[in-house]
Amino acid sequence: MISADMVSTALGIQVIKNSQMELSVQKWRDLYKNTASWNNSRIISLCLASAIAREFSRLVLAETEITVDGDGYVSEQFKKLIPKLSVMIEQACAMGGVIVKPYLSNGRIYVDTVLPESFFAVDFSGDTITAAVFPEQLIIGKYCYTRLEYHQFDPENRLYTVENKCCRSSDRTSLGALCAFSEVPQWNSMKELTILENVEKPLFSYFKMPFANTVDPESPLGISVYENAEDLIHQADAQWERIIWEFESGERAIDATEDIFRYNPNGKPILPKGRERMFRTYDIQLNEKPFIETFSPEIRDVSLFNGLNRIFQRIEFNCGLAYGTLSDPQTVEKTAEEVRTSRQRSYTQVAAIQRNLEFMLENLLYSYNYYARYFGLSQSESKLICTWGDSVLEDTDKEFQRRLQMVSAGILTKEKFIAWYFHCDEKQAGNYIPQSDTLFRGP
Repeated sequence: MISADMVSTALGIQVIKNSQMELSVQKWRDLYKNTASWNNSRIISLCLASAIAREFSRLVLAETEITVDGDGYVSEQFKKLIPKLSVMIEQACAMGGVIVKPYLSNGRIYVDTVLPESFFAVDFSGDTITAAVFPEQLIIGKYCYTRLEYHQFDPENRLYTVENKCCRSSDRTSLGALCAFSEVPQWNSMKELTILENVEKPLFSYFKMPFANTVDPESPLGISVYENAEDLIHQADAQWERIIWEFESGERAIDATEDIFRYNPNGKPILPKGRERMFRTYDIQLNEKPFIETFSPEIRDVSLFNGLNRIFQRIEFNCGLAYGTLSDPQTVEKTAEEVRTSRQRSYTQVAAIQRNLEFMLENLLYSYNYYARYFGLSQSESKLICTWGDSVLEDTDKEFQRRLQMVSAGILTKEKFIAWYFHCDEKQAGNYIPQSDTLFRGP
């Protein structure tokens, strides 16, 4: 993997770098891939990191509607992005954030999701990255070619610059010397410099986790949702190994003397077929044990599982998840206030991620609109519409029943009830009410 110093030298710019952040990104990736440093043939991964990231992605998109109002071309192109959001959000939760970079090819707008290990931040304003380098590598023959794509946004002059440079080396770990794009057939038509005018935002969007960066407080990059639970995830994996060992070591067995079995030609006792695992033989002349003795120790599963459950609860708390997400829901909060407090923590966390997601999508839609105008595919503007549900905090089925009872009692109008359920305005809700209304009519 090429380093930030190599990129800085090749492009003559100063890349934002922090060795601790680089190590953290590597650690988050290993946890996400279930290949943490402590995982081996003995301590296997419970896949908690990937499960946490996937659960946050599910909660963020639960009861969510994302649409684009406006130009047909942009709406159609943006619609193709929606099915990819779940994976995009999951990766951002795991890695602290991702850059979403659109590009146009053959009349269609595509999107690249760039992980932190695959881009170098150069400049930022607030929490928004305004300049970054995106390396891409190809192996052709005995050479490794690296394309450095440098994006820079100049807000004062409303200019957006895209600079490309090609390097050739003998391996992936170095850039080597500059070379012409003509050496790489895939990049033969690549422009070395493109300057776009009248640009109001960067034509890429950074989706960042809404948490303080405890690794590097001055960095514009985000941190993983499980950054504060790394040691606890280690403890959970280790505790699971103890549980497995408890069952393996406590496996029922029969200790028996060799002379109660028949012998094979090699002088070894012949154990019952299919039950070899159950018997352990010994020479009675060397041991004072009885002829047959059963080995069946008591399994300490309850205390071990209780310990694992407690670790799960600490992971849930540190990650901002409600109790019962990973832990046994039967062992957690009992009062209504405890339930609400736990759900409120998860709701707050998810709502913050949703706000950042909406900000990212708005910036991304601006890129769609700009490219559509620049290439003459559309001249109108499109607007993003996001509707976020609250199922994390409220039980939708219970809320439905409460509102239905309010309608039956005459303290809530039918239009407001339908507008809430179908996420529309009251005028549209009126179209859902049948002419012969028997649903809400009393006896």
